[in-house]
Amino acid sequence: MRINALLFLFLINYFGFSQSKEFIIIDTTSKKPINLVQVFYPDLEIGSVSNEDGKIRIPLRENKIIVSHINYIEKEFSFNDFKTKDTLFITPKQNQLEEVVLYNIDLKQKFLHIFKESYFKKYSKRKVIHNSTYKETFSVNDSLTRLFQIQLDWYSKNSLFSRDTDIDKQNIINIESIDYSKKKEIKEDFTNSNGGYVENKSFFKFLHLNFLLETLIHLTNDYEIETIKKDENSISVYFNATLTENGKEMFKHKNSLIVFDKDYASIKSLKLNMIYSKGFENAKSRIKKIPYKKKTESHVVELSFKKLKNNKYSIAYFTSEVKGFFKTKDYTDNISSKQSLFINESKLGKKLKKGNIKFHNPFYESIPNDLKKNEIKILLTEKEKEFLKG
Repeated sequence: MRINALLFLFLINYFGFSQSKEFIIIDTTSKKPINLVQVFYPDLEIGSVSNEDGKIRIPLRENKIIVSHINYIEKEFSFNDFKTKDTLFITPKQNQLEEVVLYNIDLKQKFLHIFKESYFKKYSKRKVIHNSTYKETFSVNDSLTRLFQIQLDWYSKNSLFSRDTDIDKQNIINIESIDYSKKKEIKEDFTNSNGGYVENKSFFKFLHLNFLLETLIHLTNDYEIETIKKDENSISVYFNATLTENGKEMFKHKNSLIVFDKDYASIKSLKLNMIYSKGFENAKSRIKKIPYKKKTESHVVELSFKKLKNNKYSIAYFTSEVKGFFKTKDYTDNISSKQSLFINESKLGKKLKKGNIKFHNPFYESIPNDLKKNEIKILLTEKEKEFLKG
């Protein structure tokens, strides 16, 4: 009986901590759900991110947990406190931040200091496999036409981007399983569910902070500080600027955000709001070669980091959303293409020998036929569930 009792207790413990927990994260002020909240076990390097409905699923592990967001006060929970909650409330930073007006801050110099002096000290440069969820949506006139979500392993040799080396030589992607995939064909118009996407080779550049820093240092000028806010752990800088390439203006930053640590020695997260002023350009559809005009209105990227066990920063998630228009003689369609990568677990010192995804093809054209479904790690919103049912 003693052996059976011990076995029973062991099984309770094993199955209890093999489970996942679903809950919702709410703004304490507005009482509204919050998108892109990180919930992370810092000692285990395991975590997840909330969806637009504020809902999240995370494995149960008997460790402390950190809840953070680019616009909210970071919060720590003990496991015993966390496991009993169905709803977590977090507080906006503006409720506690002290606004500081400093017109003489040299933002480009701050970027340069991080890039040259502290980048290798603050950010992990080891080989790593990121077990990740990749999600992609494409909308026409605010209506979903493509939804694609997969589980993948992303290998990065040193988390650095080199302009002199092909992107597929620096990174390897291997799809493990598929969560959801649906395309809604739009037969009456030119625009269809495959009408737009950001190529993998461009998407994965933005996942590397050094690529963004080089762009902010060498191609971006006319920095204008909107607001600087501080708390005890971070400094949030809102700014405007202009990016110019080969003497030509490409876009303007409008109220973009960089969150530094308290010493300006590292960047904890950023959100770049890039607004384009170019008119329509001539183009042809990729497959049927149908002529049309296209216009990019905006591109918003958000990159956030977490701390690993070695106390260095590593990517937590990245989102990219491009908005614009497709136009023919008879109609104009408003389009939105959104791609996201959420890091569920980071395995330091690991190497992925080969992948099954080509960087020069769209993800939705690269799904192997024999993929199986595993546990869903990033939950769907109610709107996305309705799209899958329809």
